[in-house]
Amino acid sequence: LDMPLDLQAAAHEYIGWLQLEANRSPNTVRAYESELRKLIAFLTENGHSLQLADVRHEDLRAYQRHLALKLKSPASRARALVAVRSWLRWLAREGLNDRDLSNGITLPKLEQRLPKPIDSDELARLLAALPTTTLPDKRDRALVQFLISTGCRISEALALDRTDFPRSGNRLIVTGKGSKQRAVYLTADARSALEDYLAVREDASMAMFVNFDRSVADDRERRLTSAGARFIVKKIRRELGAWSFKSPHVARHTAATTLLEVTGGDVRLVQEVLGHANLNTLQGYTKIVD
Repeated sequence: LDMPLDLQAAAHEYIGWLQLEANRSPNTVRAYESELRKLIAFLTENGHSLQLADVRHEDLRAYQRHLALKLKSPASRARALVAVRSWLRWLAREGLNDRDLSNGITLPKLEQRLPKPIDSDELARLLAALPTTTLPDKRDRALVQFLISTGCRISEALALDRTDFPRSGNRLIVTGKGSKQRAVYLTADARSALEDYLAVREDASMAMFVNFDRSVADDRERRLTSAGARFIVKKIRRELGAWSFKSPHVARHTAATTLLEVTGGDVRLVQEVLGHANLNTLQGYTKIVD
């Protein structure tokens, strides 16, 4: 690669690498691109030359002060700064910058918030009370049972096609972050709920979980969205009084803590099932189980 002389070109090179070589998810690429754009806009407003060679630690400190005033949430500031730090580290590693400026980025200290799984008694009541009368009822029950059983991220569940459902057995392959595939497992209840739902589907959509909104004319466009899944959880929570079921992600927390309990704290197994790249991510779960 030629040495990019300006920040726009350097950011463009990095985003291309994230997409094509690092194989990061579209959401991650969009988020990182947005954060780099904001940094460049800040430097422009402050009269910077926008030449890579002219970036100094003082510029980065000024940007961190700017974020501290603009973003009250430490987690939001951390997300912004992680993108900038990763970019600077990559520029040095690839030889596009002769200095590694990434050590000039300091992340705000974050409070460790423990995950909040659904209480086992409340979970049992919730699963027993899920309605099964209509087709949307059957879909909602199948989605909740699937999430609780597998611990999948909602994006992983919604990306599944009906052909991914195993004809026999309880093993199913999902595609997680960075296009990494892993096996997840269906409980007998989850398999039964999915069979009950898929058996009465008459639409032509390939999606495992579909949107039954009549305004969607084309069956192929019926794949349920994350917003749709959040609405389903909100409705179930309100109608069944499952107050700790605040979002689809709570099902993942619940699966993780349940797995740790039944395996006697086997963090490696839970890491594999949940698709966590780093064991540190499971620290919150182990504290709860302890």
